[in-house]
Amino acid sequence: MKKLINLKIGDFAPSQSSRSLTPEGFLLCKGAKLAKAPQVRNYYPEEFGGIEGLKEGAPFGVYTSADELFSKSTMASAEGKDATNSHPPGNQVNAATWHGYSIGDLSNVREEEGYLVGDLLIKDKEAIELIQTNEKIELSLGYGADLILETGVAPDGTPYHAVFKNIQVNHVALVHYGRCGGDCRVGDQNPNPEKTMKIIVDGIPFDVADNEALAAALKKEQDQLANLKAAKLKIGDQEFSIATELEVVQAVADKLVTDHKTLADKVPVLEANQATPEKLEAMAADRAAVIHDAKKLDPNIKTDGCTCEQIKREAVKAKAADALVTAVLGGVAIGDAKPDVIDTAFRALAATSGTMNPANNLFQPAKVNAGDANTDIDPGKKPETPKWKQPL
Repeated sequence: MKKLINLKIGDFAPSQSSRSLTPEGFLLCKGAKLAKAPQVRNYYPEEFGGIEGLKEGAPFGVYTSADELFSKSTMASAEGKDATNSHPPGNQVNAATWHGYSIGDLSNVREEEGYLVGDLLIKDKEAIELIQTNEKIELSLGYGADLILETGVAPDGTPYHAVFKNIQVNHVALVHYGRCGGDCRVGDQNPNPEKTMKIIVDGIPFDVADNEALAAALKKEQDQLANLKAAKLKIGDQEFSIATELEVVQAVADKLVTDHKTLADKVPVLEANQATPEKLEAMAADRAAVIHDAKKLDPNIKTDGCTCEQIKREAVKAKAADALVTAVLGGVAIGDAKPDVIDTAFRALAATSGTMNPANNLFQPAKVNAGDANTDIDPGKKPETPKWKQPL
């Protein structure tokens, strides 16, 4: 637990407090909305002097529960406290600062419809003019509290990273802009149509005609944006902060898209190569035909555990001396020949198996008898002299 004191809280929405002037010229604002709960508001670590584990400049949500805000202790601490024109130094009113900052007091503190409500009696002339001209009408509590770092989700679905406990009100300040917009303020029971309202959109203040519906819509958009900035996105086993890691999230998403496309491109190929019953039957028939033809070429050829390409190569090797094999391979060794060449040789051998292969004579030189011997003459008999050689 980390305790922080004198923190500022602002919880704001259109108020219907009633303003009236007393005989002394003081401004009595009955039913002024001071705070609301349950609610998650965004703070920055540097507002608390830095918090270990939280990055400066990165907002984090702090949750205030209804049980805490409307506890007897919290409401009792607000009773009779001073109203100030802006927060005093150190965000605290005490005996040393009271005289210079107090502009009135707070009384009749109570809970009404989810709001911490009270009656403000504003005594300072300048502050009264600021309120009556609607130049400065929002309220912000100054209080001490314990800040406990723990994560959770508020009833409205907003995630938070810390909670306020043991709230003790010190003062209520009149401010231009409260932390969450125009929820808590001193209002007018009979609004002037020409008065303006301060609206903060993305940190930029605007003056708009007093339109509660418009203010509520803009406030809702602002809250949704704050929630989005604090949201986390989980992709697989990786978690990212949407507000600060969009580029990383985009890179992961791009990779998922690329991987999906790659797998999608492979699907047609996988489907085409899928071993259907028809394809398995055709493959079995082809293998049986290869084995049959190979056995015709060499009955002793090994086929068990061999692929069709291996069987064909072994069959061709068994007929390596065949002139047809020599012609088809073109001088390339059987072991180095490409599968399609081996297939051609195997088919040619299978087609001519068991018949006289005219290709062998085609690719071998013809036999020619060379010599002067006459094989029809008895070696012991003297050859006759041809008639044309006989003497006349």
